[in-house]
Amino acid sequence: MRILSQKVISCLLQPQSVNKFAKNGIFERALLFVFNRVSKSRVDEVGPDRACAEWLMRNGALVKWQGYKSYITHYNGLPLDPEDKGVYHIEEVDGTNAAISQHGFPHFAGCNHVKKIKLVNAIYIDDSALCQLNLLSKSLVEMEISECPEVTFKGLKCLTELQNLKHLKIGELLNVKDEEINDLIKLLPTNCDLIREGKEKEKVKE
Repeated sequence: MRILSQKVISCLLQPQSVNKFAKNGIFERALLFVFNRVSKSRVDEVGPDRACAEWLMRNGALVKWQGYKSYITHYNGLPLDPEDKGVYHIEEVDGTNAAISQHGFPHFAGCNHVKKIKLVNAIYIDDSALCQLNLLSKSLVEMEISECPEVTFKGLKCLTELQNLKHLKIGELLNVKDEEINDLIKLLPTNCDLIREGKEKEKVKE
């Protein structure tokens, strides 16, 4: 299957690239679904971690394998040998500027080693996406989210279900109020620290 580069994907997802026949964002939403949809046959063929890594990198995110020091920066850097199925496990995800959306989050099912996720300027991330992170409730330890304009308190509240979460960093979120962050602090697991970027505010529950 031919994979489009992130540059092409980003171009296609820009509003000015939508042709005159597209109205009300229908073309853009269709592209998001196509680039994020889950292929069960692909998951069965290469395993959940490899399939998830393909989804993430196809949409501009980076992944780091368990036991490795650096992120994979190019799609072609993914292992190709079919015998690698079950050998490589995603440990960290950097979704900065990525076009990942809630349609693709079921890819995390079966990825049992993801400890850290960073979502910065991932403009298609919404509450539905965050609420699907319960798929990682046994492994996710660290989370950062900033400049995701579709996220509201409803989505952040879903993060309180991640009982192994120890570090949560929140940056600018246009649709989240300061008082809602204070409410979030009370709901987080007792061992979870919350750092508010730019507010010099760190929370540690007793």
